[in-house]
Amino acid sequence: MPHTKHQRLLYLIFFLLCYVYLWLMVRPQVIYYGFGTIIPDVPQFSGGWQFLKEALTLPGGAVLYMHGFLSQGFASSWLGALVAVLLALGLAELAKQHFVYAGHPNPSVLHCLPAIMILLIYIRYEHPMAACLSSCAGLLFSYVWARLPLRRRPTRVAGGCLMAVLCFWLAGAGGFFVFSFVCTAYLLFLRGDGVSAVLTLCATAATIWGLAEYVFHMSPKQAFLILTPLSRDLTTSMNALSRILLLMLYAFVPVTTALMCLWRKCFDRDRALRARPRQKRRRKTDAVPRRGRAWLGLFKRIAMPLAPIALLAMGLYFGHDKIHRQIFVVNALARQQRWPEVLEAAKHLPKQIHSIYCNHDINRALYHTDRMGDDLLCFAQDPHALLLTHEAEESSMTQLRLCDTFIEMGNVDLAEKLASEFMVDKGCVGVVLEKLAWISIIKEQEQTSQVYLNALKKDLIYRHRADAMLNGLKHGFKGAEAATIRRIRSCRRRTRDGRLYIESIEEMLTGLLERNPHNKMAFEYLMSCYLLAGQLERIVANMGQLNELGYEDVPILYEEAMLLYHALRSQRLNLSELNIKRQTFERYTRFVTLCNAMQGPKRKVVLQQLFQEFGSSYFFYYRFTLPSLAQSPQG
Repeated sequence: MPHTKHQRLLYLIFFLLCYVYLWLMVRPQVIYYGFGTIIPDVPQFSGGWQFLKEALTLPGGAVLYMHGFLSQGFASSWLGALVAVLLALGLAELAKQHFVYAGHPNPSVLHCLPAIMILLIYIRYEHPMAACLSSCAGLLFSYVWARLPLRRRPTRVAGGCLMAVLCFWLAGAGGFFVFSFVCTAYLLFLRGDGVSAVLTLCATAATIWGLAEYVFHMSPKQAFLILTPLSRDLTTSMNALSRILLLMLYAFVPVTTALMCLWRKCFDRDRALRARPRQKRRRKTDAVPRRGRAWLGLFKRIAMPLAPIALLAMGLYFGHDKIHRQIFVVNALARQQRWPEVLEAAKHLPKQIHSIYCNHDINRALYHTDRMGDDLLCFAQDPHALLLTHEAEESSMTQLRLCDTFIEMGNVDLAEKLASEFMVDKGCVGVVLEKLAWISIIKEQEQTSQVYLNALKKDLIYRHRADAMLNGLKHGFKGAEAATIRRIRSCRRRTRDGRLYIESIEEMLTGLLERNPHNKMAFEYLMSCYLLAGQLERIVANMGQLNELGYEDVPILYEEAMLLYHALRSQRLNLSELNIKRQTFERYTRFVTLCNAMQGPKRKVVLQQLFQEFGSSYFFYYRFTLPSLAQSPQG
């Protein structure tokens, strides 16, 4: 800890401000709900000895075990913020101990920089916990090794090699490299033993090479990338700035410690030569330095301890990614099925930024709030966003979302395929075990669902949910859950061949409607596909299903599409037969009038007026967003 009470207070204020900011502004809970959707990494953790034993059979397994355990705390924002701040505090304290050992008496600013780096990564909604734990392990092992009384070269080499291999086993190659760099700096610059440094590095590298080949059964190249900044597992979803910060997080303390050791070695060599002249100068100018020393002391007591707070404030101001934050918020609300809040949060997304995953969540929220046929075009739309058809193959970014959507639609077999692929790729995490359990319940596979639920009971976050579902299996589900199960079973589409997995979106949705004509979700998604593709004739052809599905009024976008269909073909309009409201026809007349006024010099002014009045209408979408399909509307 810092030396004075004043510095201790500022040190406490620094980390307290970090905690409050993470808790209330960043809200780690939205990071937790981003696991497996926005953040490809899904920290795994399961209670019991078996999971721990399996983790310890791999290099870096102990760090990954702690990474999975501590990440569960992010399910609650206050606890996730506490975990992140304690991790930053631990790294700052380890950095301080190394700086002091290297010769810096009071590194009140330098040792806080790694903590600031951690926070700057978290405010960008990344999850660097595994890297932080690996770096902390390397610093801890190197500090313990530096304190050991290893005076003879053979014991020094043997001790360093043993601890390096142990660090590699527990913390992966990232911790090993941090340990090796720091220890090499101590051997070269503090103890003057370059031979021990070379022997330790060579012996350790050879040992790890052999362990990778014959014990862990992996290539040495793969082994030396585990939990390093070059590992794709750590940096897949990170942007350039976060990757740079992660690299600095690994390198800052070792490089700074090495430079301090080098400076100390050079300073000790010339200390005797510089001591006398300094004493003579102090005697000649005794009055002036007192005032200078007073200002210098005041600067060290106040300004220097305040520097970390100032640096953190600047980093938070310039580094907070508000756009990325709002995307995470929409995703978190959708994962919790808080649909009205999803739409409210979506209103704060910048119009120039479009996320296809947010678009998918927004469309689900529109359906669940009965607004899909009216307000679909109130938000920026991408036809691929409805069922995430923008990728040739499903990735972990789409599997969880599509799994939920397909279960709701009744496409249970395809949802099971996606959930199983996710589990193979990411492991038996709680969120996918719950989905597989629900799928088995819907398919009336009671024994299979019990297997999934018993595994789910070992999850710290989902174990209460597993108990409730097991109780439902035993005594029967009630209320909304029972109604949902009955509805999905009635919509469930079965097929005996493999066509279920290779058909188009239109074929899938029409197949679901053939299975159950009352499948409202499949109908609205099919109509939305037709709307976004500009297929007016298919929209009109399916309007007869509205009465069967229980619609009291025709949704606004369907009305507008029908008006366009008949008007573009110069057909006489009978509003009562078409079931189109008079207000919709009057809006169409106004739209046509403004479109005809665009021929003159006031084209831009009229276009802006059109956007303000009709920007969320199907008239505007069809006329200006689908130029290849659009025709000039007629009155």
